[in-house]
Order: sequence, then structure tokens, then C-alpha cells
Amino acid sequence: MLSRFNVFTKITLLILLLLIPVISLYTYSNRESVNVIESEIQRSTTNRLSFFASQVEATIYQLALYGVSIGQDSSIQEYQRPDYAGMPYERVKLSVAILEKMNLYNAASKWHSEITLYFPRVREVLSTDYYSRLEYDETEFEAPFPQAWSYDGDSFTWHATEPVSAMSNPKSARLITKISFPTNHLTALLDQNKVNNSGDPFLFSPEHGTIRNSSANESLVGQLSEQLKAPTLAQTGGFRTKLNDTEYYVSYIQSNALGWYYVDFVPMQQILSPITSSRNLFYMSITFLLVMSFAVVFALYRSVQLPLLQLVRGTKRLSAGDFSVRLDHSERGEFSVLFGRFNIMAQRIQELIENVYEEQLRRREATLKQLQSQINPHFLYNCLFYIKNMARMKNEEAVVAMSLNLGEYYRYITRSENDLATVREEVRMVTNYLKIQSLRLERMRFTIDMPDELLSVTVPRLTLQPIIENAIIHGLEPQAEDGEISVRGQLIDGVYTITVEDSGVGMSDDALERLQRNLTKPLDGDMGCGTWNVHQRMTFLFGEDAGLRYSHAESGGIRVTLTWRRETN
Repeated sequence: MLSRFNVFTKITLLILLLLIPVISLYTYSNRESVNVIESEIQRSTTNRLSFFASQVEATIYQLALYGVSIGQDSSIQEYQRPDYAGMPYERVKLSVAILEKMNLYNAASKWHSEITLYFPRVREVLSTDYYSRLEYDETEFEAPFPQAWSYDGDSFTWHATEPVSAMSNPKSARLITKISFPTNHLTALLDQNKVNNSGDPFLFSPEHGTIRNSSANESLVGQLSEQLKAPTLAQTGGFRTKLNDTEYYVSYIQSNALGWYYVDFVPMQQILSPITSSRNLFYMSITFLLVMSFAVVFALYRSVQLPLLQLVRGTKRLSAGDFSVRLDHSERGEFSVLFGRFNIMAQRIQELIENVYEEQLRRREATLKQLQSQINPHFLYNCLFYIKNMARMKNEEAVVAMSLNLGEYYRYITRSENDLATVREEVRMVTNYLKIQSLRLERMRFTIDMPDELLSVTVPRLTLQPIIENAIIHGLEPQAEDGEISVRGQLIDGVYTITVEDSGVGMSDDALERLQRNLTKPLDGDMGCGTWNVHQRMTFLFGEDAGLRYSHAESGGIRVTLTWRRETN
């Protein structure tokens, strides 16, 4: 059965048979080592973090409990009595007694904290901070108080109200207690926790950053903080990570009071001694097997790997559009036959693509010629009908002007075989056209504002005239009052824009949306070909982003915007 396999399959099976015992040994030893390391590190770091967390939580709970119980003090209750307003001496005496009680609490507490009492009834403030003069500001109590400690950059703050139900509406409270402590207390505990272990503890919050010990490794803590921001952390846990080419085990516990995480990380190398012997055994085994497998790998690389790499590179070049790629392999074998078939396939694909591309170019050129030719009879018919109507009305001046304009028009489209014209030439043509229409419609006015940087840009011939013609026929003629047409051009962020607006009767949103959709549909008998041709020619020449856009004008009519990008011009 083995004789039916080719050389590549035999060598692959041999390598797999050699690697199976090595992989099994390594997997077993690595799994046991990792289990020992993770259990040891997780147990020690978790115990340290738990002890540190219990210290912080106990102190914070004591501060919060004092904030709730202080409102029941008789001195504070008496200080809020309205009849004390006329007894300043008694109020000062009572306030001194209250401050003494708060200072006694600070002296008995592990942490020195700042305690501030707000009395909404009498609009006064008492605080243990003697260096700041606090004024009662009711705007501070418009929003509900959070049910947790808040962090403001260098201290943690907690609010309590009396009654407790006033937390959601602080303005209704009889007493508001604000307790805050600086972060240097936490820094001191972190320093103390770091003295007797090899970790580097710190506090982490995804929103606020870190609070570090005094001798923290800034680089490692910063890198670890970025990793802690990525996942959604659980209440407690641990993971392995690599920082500065050194593997660490990270443990964390979330604080119930602060919402921050207590984090500690230690290098795994300190507890790698249990796996040293198994690792040495693995290295000795893999070295022996590598020496034995060198000849096999070399033969596999030369006979299989090199031809495969050449075939992959040729396939990538072929998929990228380089159909001139050919593979050269002088040795006989399976790959020489494959390379020969690949070369034949690439040659046939190249010939087919070139034929298709030439056919597309001819079809594109024919389509442009067709679109250009469709618009000329459309404009001619409108001009001839206009001359006929003006002749019947004995309006010789309009007949002469239209005839001259018609002559200039055909001189304009027949003087060159180029289907493109500059914006300056287009503006000159539509100026003549608008003058003729203003003679026919004495109540029509027009303005043209075209910047100099746009005049030398090329566009398809007869681009503006069909747009202006539609504005006059469908916008201005149906209304009885005076009308105006405005033509403006501009260049913004590499995009050319020509806008034609009229103050005509306008149209509904549905009609405007239907008119926009018709620009991309095939031409039929129910659609006008003038603006459709303009949109199609702009799309063919300048890409799918170019063409016409319809919208409502501020004057009540229709705004037609012609856009195309500068780099496609």
C-alpha cells in the first residue's frame, strides 16, 4: 500500500511519524509546567491582592458608614434649626463643636479625609478643609448623586444624604455629606504591599487610567494598561502576557467600593524551576531528531518546496492581472508537466483578455459617439420650431438672433472632431442661447458666474445647453411672473461643480426623485434625451461619481448640479 504513494506523501508521512512522539512529549511536559506555574502564581498573587483589597475596602466602608451616621448626630440636627438664624454666637459655637467631632473622627481613622457638610435649609457649609472658603452653591446638587465613589483625578469622593431617599434628588435633602480622600493613601498601601513580594501592584480603571506605587515600572504598567482596556474584565481573574520580551502572569480583582481593579503581575521566570528538567529533555530529543531529519527536509525543500513557491508566485501574478508571466523549470517530473500546462493557460488567457479589452474600447468609443450625436437633432428641432413661431409672430429681431445663434451653434460643433470643449466655450454658447431666450421671454433674467480656474477645464460638448433649455421650458415658461436663471461654477476639494438654478414652478419630491432615477435607466420614448445624454456622457468620461444631481432650489424652482473630479478630467 505504501508503494502507491508518491515521494512527497512518503516524506510527509515519515516526518509526521518522527514528530508525533516529540509533540506528545512536549505537549505533556508543557501542560504540566503551565498548570504548576499558573496555579502557583494565581494563588500567591490572588492572596496578596485579596489582602490588599480587604484593607482598602474596610477603610472605605468605614468612611462611607460615617457619612451615613453623621446625619444622626444631635449637634448637626440642632445646627439646622431655623430659630438659630438670629443667634450667631450659638451657631458659631455649635459649628466649632461639629468640626471638633469631625476632626476627632479623622484622627481615629486610618486615612485622613476631607469631610464637608452642606445644610440646604440654612444654605451653609462646614468643612474640615480650613484653607478653602466654601460657599453654598445649590447648582452642585441638581443632578442625582451616584451610588458609588467617584474619581476626579487626585481624590475619590462619596456623597451621602439625610434622608437616604434624597440621593436621587439632592435638593430635597436636609443634610448632604461629602467625604473625599486623596489617592496618596492608596499609593502608600501599594508601596507597602510591594515591599514583601516580587510583584508590581497598581490600581486600574478603563475610564480613568492607573494609580501606581511610587517605584512602579512605568513602561510595563503602561503596556499592561493598554492590554487591560481591550477585553471585558470579569470580577476576578488572571492571564498570561508578554511585556518587553518577558512573560508575566497578571492577576486582578475588582473593588466593590471603588469599581477599580487591583492588579498585580509577576515574571514567570521566578517559578520556572519545576519545568527545567522536562525542558532540557525536550531540547535534547528535538536536537537528535532534527539531525536525523535534515537530509529528508533538504530533499523535500528542493524537490517540492521550491517548485511550489515558483508556482504560487506565478499564480499570484496571474491573479493580479500580469498575464505575461511564464514559469521555467528545467528538471523533469510532476512539476515540469504542471508548469507547461500553466504556461499554455496563461498564454491563452492573455490572448482572450487582450481581445476582450480591445472590443470594450471600441464599444465605449461607439457609445460616446452615439450619445454625442443624439443631442444635436434634439437642439436643432427646438431651434427650428422657435424660428417658425417667431416668424409667425413677425418678430424679426428674435428670428435673426435665433438664426445667428443656430449658425454659431453648428460652427461650434463642426469646427473640430474633438468631442470635448472647454468650459469657456460652453459658457460662450449658453450666453448666446440665454440672450435669444431672453428676447423671447422678456420677463426672464440670467446671471453667469464662472471662476477662472474652471474656464480651461474640458467637458463634453453641449453639456450646459440642454440643462438650461429644460429650466426655461419646464420651469420659467409655465409661470406668469418674472423668472431668473443662475449659472455658477466652483472647485472644492478637487471636485468641479457647475450649478444651474431657476426660479420656476418647481416640482414635487416624488417627481424630482423619479427624474433622478430616469438618468440611470435605458432611454425610452417617455423620457427626454437632453439631460439623459448629458448624464450618460459625463458618466462614461469621468466615472460613476460624475453626472447630474437634481434638488430643490431656494427660489422655489429646480437646482441641477453637474459634478466631476479634477483627477479624472
